[in-house]
Amino acid sequence: MKLTKKRVMNSRIVQSIKNFANSNFVAKIIAGIVIWGVTLIPMWIYLFSRMLVDPIGFWQELALFAIFAIVLGWLQAILLFLGTAITFLLISDEL
Repeated sequence: MKLTKKRVMNSRIVQSIKNFANSNFVAKIIAGIVIWGVTLIPMWIYLFSRMLVDPIGFWQELALFAIFAIVLGWLQAILLFLGTAITFLLISDEL
């Protein structure tokens, strides 16, 4: 199944975002905040876990960062890419 621009534009999720965002400017702002809130969830997980663990010293900080960079880093990168793409489509009239 090849992912093409036409297939993405015709998906139900994109069409529902389009209908919501075309309603007014405030709706675009709200949709953008929600999109970036979801996009940054892995970072929030890391910060909350860091607060709970409360590492002391360089080596504990490094170990905690390395674990979460490996586990959540790839997910954060994918979500940042998708969040940027969806925000661009939301702001522009490409939808």
